[in-house]
Amino acid sequence: MESATAKKLRVVAVRGPRIGCAWSPKPGRRFVNLVRLLARQAARDFVQAETDSHTRDRVPE
Repeated sequence: MESATAKKLRVVAVRGPRIGCAWSPKPGRRFVNLVRLLARQAARDFVQAETDSHTRDRVPE
């Protein structure tokens, strides 16, 4: 069984038909895990971009 891994994830907020939403005061475990996953990926992308930038800015010896 093959598994596919997404390289990028796009999250789009869509407003529902109701004006008010019933939010619990504590975020759900799955939501917290998603936010952590997205934060780690953003950090990896940032570090990779900075590393690539420094590599290009370096003067060859």
